[in-house]
This record gives sequence, structure tokens and C-alpha cells, in this order.
Amino acid sequence: MDLLFVTQLFPPETAAGANRTGAMAESLAKRFRLRVATLEPGYPDAALYAASDWRTADGARGFAVTRRPAFRPHEASLVQRALREIGMSITLVRSAGSRADIVLVSTPSMFLAPVAWMAARSRGARFVWDVRDLTWRYAQESVRTSGLQRALLQQLEGLMLWLLQRSDLVIAATAGLASVLQRQGVSADRMVTVPNGVSRAWLEQCAPLAAGGPPSGGRPRVTYVGLMGYNHGIGILVEVAAKLPQVDFILVGDGPERVSIESAIRKAGLANVTLAGYVTDRSRLLDHYAASHVLVNHTKDTPVLNDIVFPAKTFEYFATGRPVVHAGRGWASDLLRGRDVAEVVVPGDAGALAAAIERVLADPARARARAQRGRELVEREYCREPLLESLTAEIERRFARR
Repeated sequence: MDLLFVTQLFPPETAAGANRTGAMAESLAKRFRLRVATLEPGYPDAALYAASDWRTADGARGFAVTRRPAFRPHEASLVQRALREIGMSITLVRSAGSRADIVLVSTPSMFLAPVAWMAARSRGARFVWDVRDLTWRYAQESVRTSGLQRALLQQLEGLMLWLLQRSDLVIAATAGLASVLQRQGVSADRMVTVPNGVSRAWLEQCAPLAAGGPPSGGRPRVTYVGLMGYNHGIGILVEVAAKLPQVDFILVGDGPERVSIESAIRKAGLANVTLAGYVTDRSRLLDHYAASHVLVNHTKDTPVLNDIVFPAKTFEYFATGRPVVHAGRGWASDLLRGRDVAEVVVPGDAGALAAAIERVLADPARARARAQRGRELVEREYCREPLLESLTAEIERRFARR
């Protein structure tokens, strides 16, 4: 069967969305005639990617990859951003051609879904939606909006729920997200949960780190790796660093909040916070993990984030065997606390987060035991290949021609 996979994010980008779609494509290509329609690599900056390198990689993948120019989504106006994303979505789907038995779209770019749904229906194809988050709800909870904007966002949410209820299959990226979608009317028998995870290769690469434990001697190091986005609230680490001058903080990544974080560091005059930038080289990323004593997460406290988010970076953190401190509320925090794999505190409280880091550093034996349980959890339940092999088999079972 012909399967068209439409996604904004794809390797060689290395953020969570691209890691997920890249692994998904590799699995799907084993059972379907796969075509991927995506954008030229551009996150967080197109200059990070040499065109000759990614074009060579695309040609060696074993399935067709078509690309449109890279897209920079961040705009001051919600309306401007929406219009640009709609234009990007139409161009991306049109570039994919007309042949497809199944159209699979992976968001967060929410407007890809309605455009891909219309394309699927016009071609008589099945429509599968890989839902990584509820972008339309984030905008309502995290951005200051006018009355008209709120009304438009509510209408948009209604459209997205209508599409979800009419999808042939919905793939939820977290169990919390699946529960929310079921409450909103998406049929459980047309939904599967496929969490993010880490590859077998990453587990193997991290095995020496996990076996050796954190470095001895020198100043303790706390590391954050990932997006500096509005939902993450990573700026709080500047306040935490001010409370822990004996600890070095390394922030690896980029995103819309980076500028404000840089400003806060300068204003506070802190010498123990370093912004290491976005890393595309996995060996350099391993070096950051190897030098770390604690890895940290923070997710803002909003109803939708509490309901659905399980930070994808957590699985990568656990694979390294380093102790993790997680600040958040909701089902993900409850799971981490219940499995006793991380130090869990409430979000938005710099004092609580600083105290949690101090507790981890003060009791290395307990921290090491938790870290080991975290790695075992990922090995057992969140290894990416078995999860995606099961998904591919499920899509084939549901939609194979009889």
C-alpha cells in the first residue's frame, strides 16, 4: 500500500518531533511504499544544516523524501502565524503528489491536519493523525488574547476535535493525551497510544555513562537539554542558579524564550549559568550528559499541560543514567513519583527546585539508585523500535486491502 507521511519536522533535525517522525518513517517503510513530504531542515536555524549533507542522507533512506523550503513559525501575531502555517501546510501537502492509500500527518503544526485530511478524502485514502500535543489549547492558556482571538481559538479547537473524531486512526503521543481526547469524543477503538522513547542505539551509546555514574570532583553541574519554549518555563533556572552559586548550570538548546533568558542572566550578573546553544552532533550531546551530575525538567502549571505532557527529553535523560529532577504537576509527575525514578517538585517555585537539586547532590547513593530505575524503565517500556513496530503492524492490520 502507498502511505504518504506529512510532517513539518524530520531528520536531520534532532528535536523530539523529528526524532519521532524519523523513527516512525523507518518503521513504516518496512511494510508500506512510503513517501515523506516535509520541509528543508530549519530548526532552530537552517544554517546548522549543510544542504549537501541532508540531500545525500535523504537519497540513502530507502524511501522517497520531498521537501519544501524551511519555515520559521514564530510571529508576534497569532493571526499572522496562523496564516503563514496554513500556507506552509497547503504547499507541503500539494508537493507530495496525488497517489496514496493512507495519509498520515504528524503535528504540532496544527494546520497540517485539516489540509492533509482534505487531501486524503479527495483521494479516497485513509487518514491517520499522529497527535503530539494540543497546540490549539496551548494558545488559549499560555498567550494573552483578545475576546475576538479567544473566540477564534475556540472555533479552531472545535474544528480540530471534529477532525479528530472523523480520523480513521488517531495516534496519541502520551497516555494523558489519549485520556483527554477520549473525554472530548474521540472513539477509543480508533485510537492508539504510542509514547516517545529512545532508540536501541541511544541506549547502547549511553550505557558507559550509566555504568560509570556522574563525574567525581569539581563543581557540580546541572544540565537542561531541549526547547526553551513558552510551555517549559526554563527561565526559572536563572532564579535557581542565583540560589545555588556553588553549582554550574548548563542550558543546551534554543527556542523563543532564549532571548529573555539571556537578558535575565545578564541582569542578575550570574557567572554560573551557560547557554550552550543548540547541538546537532550526538557525540557533543553525550559529552554534556557525561559532565552532568543532575538533569532537570520544568513544565509550566496549566490545565492542559498537566493533563497531557510527558517531556520527551525525560526518556533521553533516563537512558544516560544520570539523576533527574522534574518540576511539574499532573499525571507525568505522578508516574515519576510513583515509580520513584526522579526527584519531583511543583513547578514555578525556584526555592523548591533549588532544594530538590541540593537533595540529589547530598545523597548520591539514593540518586544513583533512582537513576538506575529510570534507565531500566526506558529499556523495558520506552524503547522506540518495539513501540513503532507495533504501530506499523496495527496500521497494516486496520487498513490492508481485503
